[in-house]
Amino acid sequence: MNKHLDNGGKRDKSLFLVAVAMAAVLIFIFNVLTPMMTDDLFYAKTVSEASSFWELAQQEYQQYMTWSGRSVSHLILRCFLKMDKMIFNVANSLVFIWLTLLIYWNVEHKKKYDTGIYILINLLVWIFGVVFCQTVLWETGACNYLWGSAIILSFVTLYRYGIAHVKELRHPLLWTAGMPLLGVLAGWCNENTSGGGILMLLICLGFYLFDEKRRDYSLTGDNNKSGVFRWKVLRPWMITGLLGQILGFVFMVSAPGNAVRAQAAEEEHSGLFAYISRFQKITLAVRENFLLLLIIGLLLFIIVRYQRDNWKVLWRTERNGLTWFFVFLATCYALVMTPEPMPRAYFGAGIFLIISVTQFYADVSGIESVFAVLKTGLLSVMLLLMFFAYMDSGANLARIYREYNERDVYLIQKAEEGVEDVTIPMLRPDFETKYSDGYNSDIHDDPGYWINVAYATYYGFNSVSGVPREDWTEY
Repeated sequence: MNKHLDNGGKRDKSLFLVAVAMAAVLIFIFNVLTPMMTDDLFYAKTVSEASSFWELAQQEYQQYMTWSGRSVSHLILRCFLKMDKMIFNVANSLVFIWLTLLIYWNVEHKKKYDTGIYILINLLVWIFGVVFCQTVLWETGACNYLWGSAIILSFVTLYRYGIAHVKELRHPLLWTAGMPLLGVLAGWCNENTSGGGILMLLICLGFYLFDEKRRDYSLTGDNNKSGVFRWKVLRPWMITGLLGQILGFVFMVSAPGNAVRAQAAEEEHSGLFAYISRFQKITLAVRENFLLLLIIGLLLFIIVRYQRDNWKVLWRTERNGLTWFFVFLATCYALVMTPEPMPRAYFGAGIFLIISVTQFYADVSGIESVFAVLKTGLLSVMLLLMFFAYMDSGANLARIYREYNERDVYLIQKAEEGVEDVTIPMLRPDFETKYSDGYNSDIHDDPGYWINVAYATYYGFNSVSGVPREDWTEY
């Protein structure tokens, strides 16, 4: 019997590792087929002028003072732009897998090697990841959103692990010294997502104190109204880690560059009406990005509620999923402080929602056959849809990559010939896919268009103009 269980555990582990490996291959292929675009060119040109890491840091300091406070993400980007794109493709694929594993580790009540849950997480990120082509595949966007979310969730996951195993932790001095450093990085990634990470830590700390007080009362019968108990159970790293994250967040939002950029933003309304308008726009963005995922999560939660005896039991079992859902909402509506957030700003909030929905999925009991069929059916249908979407999008990505590569070869040739004004073809109109930002990042016929200017700057031309592909005869 024990041998049978051991073999079953090895099989589960093997299947899980195969799923992780396949997920890595699939995202790596799409990374390879995503060329450098838009901001990549601007930053790459600037980065090429730096001869050391110190000079890259100086460039980032200049940006901190004049444009953006996301120094951690942008410094990562600058380092990768000094390297071959293939190095980024590998690293970015690994970070994507790391993010899916972090989501997996934040889901409770699952098997140790639950391949079904891990596949579901990948499907949810691929299908519902906000502006996936910009936040995961595009180099500049990935460093800001995929890498930023991975750093934030890494710190939150480590903090939650520490709380769950507080009595078993070794090397307390290392935790006390290391957590604030990791916290600074997590707080210095992305405005609303880092804020969501801080909120999650505060909630986890509150639950920890509440649970410890309740446990103490159940053992001693002492209600301990003095509050001394609350501070006794705190560990130094719990405080230093949280303070580090808050400090990193303050460094980011207080960047002088943020004020410079805010002055350039325009709004139709002012005062109270401006905030009402922003709230409405956020609500519409939540509907646009997450409506189907919210419906799936709601249905799963209703099933879980149906399977629980009462609300008290429901709260005890579903606290994790409900907490992540609350943090998702807070992360979205924190954007009310921003005049006009980019659509990709919702990526981190979407990761929090995916954790919540996956938790509800994991907590649907399969004892009743109808619910077991529902869970299996949901996963199977999503797999089928994603298979066809991946195959179709992969083919289009390859076509787009081919055309970008042809232009790159042509532009390098013209630059070597000393041509000052060059014309290149725009993309064919038939290859558009949600997994490529190629068309949104394509050149125009106007040489003064900002993307045309990016190309001219990167390759060293006076101007770059675009013509429709059907009018192009050079190659």
